[in-house]
This record gives sequence, structure tokens and C-alpha cells, in this order.
Amino acid sequence: MIKNEEQFIDFISNSFERIKNIPDSWIGIGDDAASINLNSKNVIFCSDAMVENVHFRKQDGFESVGWKSIVSNQSDLAGMGAIPIAFTITLGINNKFSNDEIKALYKGMNEACEIHGGYLVGGDVVNSRDIFVSISALGEPFNKDLIMLRNKAKINDLVAVTGEIGNAAAGLFSLENDIKSYIKQKNIFLKPAPMISHSENAIDAGILCGMDISDGLKKDLQRICNASKVSIEIEVDKIPFDKKLKDLYESNLYEKIITSGEDYQLIIIGSKEKLEKIHKKTKIMIIGKVVDNKSSELIFKNNKNNLKITSESFDHFGK
Repeated sequence: MIKNEEQFIDFISNSFERIKNIPDSWIGIGDDAASINLNSKNVIFCSDAMVENVHFRKQDGFESVGWKSIVSNQSDLAGMGAIPIAFTITLGINNKFSNDEIKALYKGMNEACEIHGGYLVGGDVVNSRDIFVSISALGEPFNKDLIMLRNKAKINDLVAVTGEIGNAAAGLFSLENDIKSYIKQKNIFLKPAPMISHSENAIDAGILCGMDISDGLKKDLQRICNASKVSIEIEVDKIPFDKKLKDLYESNLYEKIITSGEDYQLIIIGSKEKLEKIHKKTKIMIIGKVVDNKSSELIFKNNKNNLKITSESFDHFGK
């Protein structure tokens, strides 16, 4: 029985020839997106879905759903070092879905494209009991010879993030519990932004290892540890977060921040010199270091002591 997303990916990756044996110049399953070399040019593909009562609540508004459905893909492209080019949409709706809701949904998608890049070029619509939006995205690398991958972290590399962690989950928590304040967090949950300019700056600096933070800092860093076969040590007091979250979470502050998803910040891993080059153009925060290449352990430190994080990020196969 498959218990989590990683087991699902391992299962299909090892079971089918057309997944295992792709052309040598292609990048397949295991990163934020796939990279396919066509006529000596890399094309970046990814897809993401949003399902009613899993990823969104109708009361949050379909403009937000449309916006986030595009941004989640723009963020995956940014995690690879690519700029958005085009999107196709598969939409599952039913006869209770009104014209106004359709307009709101596509308004959100259109605005995300206008602001962060890409065009809506087609798709499909099907009848479905539960509303869902599935987006497929096409991107182009900022540098034709360089993309960021999860398996390129090296011992002594530094680990950086592009912004505050935990705001989106705090926004959702505030909405679900009808907490009147935390407007910033609610806005970030409903209308996040992909870190496309940070991605371009990382590529310009020659960064080889990176990904976006969509499933939580803990889960996504562990994916890099596993792919690169390295251990990473994170100093939790260096993780940037809005100090107002201390009031929102009465206990287990770091657990909440480290395991919360949908922040769409980037993890950027590279040498001190490369990170300093990025920092001259845009703010990034160094939170840790690659410390070992003999295991794939993710270690959290608080005041030089190991901090055990028992909570897990959301998983579609979880209970």
C-alpha cells in the first residue's frame, strides 16, 4: 500500500519503461518540472491541480482559485530557473457552477499571467461533481545551458530562502478560524506570488540547485537531501518569518512554520560567492549548510542543539 507521495513516485518510476528510460538529455520525474531537449533547445513542462475541498474552499472565491492555479505552476517553473510561456487548462465543473464563477476563475488566471508571465492557450472542460482546475505549463529556461535541479547540492554549499516562511498557512488558519487580523497572511494565502525574478538572479549567479517551497520547508528540503544524497543542517532561528506568528501559534511555532506549505518561496543552494552575487540584486536569507555527503539527513538546530520536528507537511496520501 502506497503511504505517501514519495512512495507513489518511486513506484511508478521503477515500474514503467517509458518513465525509467527517457532520453539522456531529458530531465523527468523528480524535480519541480520536466526538461525536454527539442532541436538543441530545452523546454520546461510542469502541471499542477487544485481540487475543491482539498486545495481550496468555495468561500475563498474563484478569482483566488484561478490565480493560485496559475501561480503554482509559475512557481514550479521558477524552481527550475525558467520563465512562463503558456498554459493549458483542464476544468472540471457542473451545472451548479455559474457564469459569474467562471468569469472570476478566468479573471484570476488571466491576471496571474498578465503580472507574472505566460498566455492561456487552450485546454478541456469536463463535467465533475467536485470542482477542479488542472493546469499544464510550458516554460523556457532563462539560460539555455543551465537549469536548477534538486540533485546538485554539494557539501559546504549554503542553503538560502527568498522570503518569509509560514505566511500562507497562517492565512489559511486565520480564515478557517475567523480571526480578524493577519490580513497580510490571508492575502498571501489567497494571492501568492511566484519568485520569478529571484529565479532569474539565481541562474545569473550560476546556481545549480534549487526548488520552490510548495509542500513545506521540511518536506522540500528533505527532497533535496534525498536527490543530492547529502545531509543539510538548518538553524531554525535564521528562518525568516513574520514575528506576528508567535501570537497566532501558542505552541510549536517552529513546527508550524517548517511544515506549512504554499509559500512559493524558493530554496537556493550554492557557494557563498554565488549567494552573495544574488544578494547584491535581491534579498535572500541564508538558513543553513550542506554538511555531509554520506547520508540524506535533514537536521534542524536551535541554539546548537538538535531540534526534533515531529509534525509532517500535508500529503495527499496521508490520513
